Amino acid sequence: MDHDRETTGDPVGVKALKERPMPADARLLVVLGAIAFAGGVAVTSVGPGGIFVVAALYGLTALPTAVVAGTSSVTFVGGSVLGAIGYVRSGDMDWALALIIGIGGALGTRLGVPLDSVVSRQSFGLLLGVVLGAVGVTIVLRERGVLGRLPTLDVAPTSTAGIAVFGVIGLAIGTAGGLFGIGGAALVLPALVSAGVPIITVLAVTQIAVVFIASAAAVSYTLVGAIAVPLVFVVSVAYVVGALVGWRLAKHVDPSRLVGLLGSMLIALTLVLVYRSLSL
Repeated sequence: MDHDRETTGDPVGVKALKERPMPADARLLVVLGAIAFAGGVAVTSVGPGGIFVVAALYGLTALPTAVVAGTSSVTFVGGSVLGAIGYVRSGDMDWALALIIGIGGALGTRLGVPLDSVVSRQSFGLLLGVVLGAVGVTIVLRERGVLGRLPTLDVAPTSTAGIAVFGVIGLAIGTAGGLFGIGGAALVLPALVSAGVPIITVLAVTQIAVVFIASAAAVSYTLVGAIAVPLVFVVSVAYVVGALVGWRLAKHVDPSRLVGLLGSMLIALTLVLVYRSLSL
């Protein structure tokens, strides 16, 4: 646990935020807005994308990790709602699977959010880097066809076994989503693809899962004041606009052309986060 959190009785670092407010640096806001826009484009066109917002808030600011997670969680709600509406209209939504993953994820945030108070800023960055790297490697392997040769699950989401398996997957993703504020998109995609779920269904289910996970985490962090209110508006608007652009992009560009680049970027970002965390 961070020493300043322990001694001040401020488990999520909110007091530190008030004492060291987020600087209103126009250049920083532009950079964060641009990254949020790119994340929104990615989340509706290829899946993972919001995780870049988390990495940017952690790496480019001195915000407490709880505020990073809380601000990110609020940001993802709007984009995921837009994405969900699109996939519902296209008829690609598997509601049974989406609700199982989503409800399990929402419950998982109840485990993940409290973990932030016992994880130091350095450990937060290292763990986030590990998650980014794992997702990036999974995406690259999927694009190269390696995952297609692995055995997959063959259970219906509505069966007893399916509810148990996908519920546990949702719980695990929600725990990570609550801790890091990543919404879950970066984890739902590789988890369900590895389980043998068709990619179009995965992309649709991901949107609903993020609505549940991000909303639950956002409420928890908002209740303790762990939201950078001025900043969240800039990042959220940029993210939603990006999500709209990404939805249009997905209709005109083969997403497979972007997925490989996304995986490589995640792996590279892992190295940056680990280096920054170790230098704290």
